[in-house]
Amino acid sequence: MATMEEIVKQADLLGYRGEKREEYLKQEFKLLAERQEKKEEAERQERKEKEEAERQAREKKEEAERQERKEEADCKERLELEKMKLDAEMKLLQTKIEAGIIKNEPDGSGARSNDAGAKHPKLPTFKMGGMTSTFD
Repeated sequence: MATMEEIVKQADLLGYRGEKREEYLKQEFKLLAERQEKKEEAERQERKEKEEAERQAREKKEEAERQERKEEADCKERLELEKMKLDAEMKLLQTKIEAGIIKNEPDGSGARSNDAGAKHPKLPTFKMGGMTSTFD
């Protein structure tokens, strides 16, 4: 890009004098200013686009972090609820054991006292004429 000094030298080389020189310089300086303005506008646009891309990347990263924190919180909440559920079931079973409803068998069978007349779970049960019979 030509500078003002180069434009003046060019006018001298072309032999422009007086009004013609002033008109030439005026026109060339105007073109120089327009080129400079376009260059600055392009730089501003480039900066603006770069800032926008950085902003979008930052927002995307923040959204991903928010989503990750939300999923982590949801997971912790589900785990806490599951723990509370298991604790409640354990307390209920402990209460039933203490009340004698469930016998704490050392063999781990977990046979219940109210199941004393229950059929063996591995034997087939057949219904015949409204009656249930099990092969014992």
